[in-house]
Parts: sequence; structure tokens; C-alpha cells
Amino acid sequence: MTSTITNNCISCQRGLVECPTSAIQTDGSGLCIDANLCNQCQGSHGVAQCWAVCPTNEGCVPLSTATTAVTLGSESPADYWNTWFETYTRMVERLKATQQPGYWYQWFDTYSQTLQTLRPQHDTSTPLMS
Repeated sequence: MTSTITNNCISCQRGLVECPTSAIQTDGSGLCIDANLCNQCQGSHGVAQCWAVCPTNEGCVPLSTATTAVTLGSESPADYWNTWFETYTRMVERLKATQQPGYWYQWFDTYSQTLQTLRPQHDTSTPLMS
């Protein structure tokens, strides 16, 4: 199976640089993945490198009928930010849906204790947290 560039691509071109098979190509107006070259990094990496380096995690995905190629510079700045905030909101909602408050309380307690051990012995008058 091959990967494809989606409309979520922000044209950072990280995948272009990281692709070990040079399957990601550009003609100056768009990015595409050559299906004959793409092997989803099998044999060289555990995951497809275009997906691994993608800052949106959705700009390069396994090929399906629901994805389309993106043209570089096809979005206006307003469209870019609308897409960015939509992606951000979706990711925050996913994080909220899988909340594990106990984990964060334990993390904070461990972090606070570590800070206490790193604190100079002579400066015990100033509290770490107010």
C-alpha cells in the first residue's frame, strides 16, 4: 500500500526531505507521492516517514478513496488558519475524551518532589509554588 498527501498538508515539505525512497515529489505547484516508489518505508523504518514527520499527523496518510492531493499555496492565509484551528480543536477534543487525571496528578507530584531534591539546601525559605 502507498501513502498520499491530503488537504491537511500545510506544505512544510518535511516529508519531501525525509522520504527514503524519494517517492514524494513536487513540480513547484503541488506535492504527490509516486505509488511505484512508495513502500510506506517497509524494511527501513517502523512507520512511514512522511507520516512521522508531518506536523499535522494527517497531511500524509495511507492511500484511500477519501483523500486527495494538495496544491502548494492553494489556501489563502485565512483558510490555512481556519484549517489549523479546526485541527487543533479536533486534537484537543481527542485529548479531553481520553483524560487520565490520575496520571497527571502522579506526574505533578513526582515532578514537584524532583524539584525539591534539586533545590539548593541553603534556600529553603522560598516556596517552590505559591
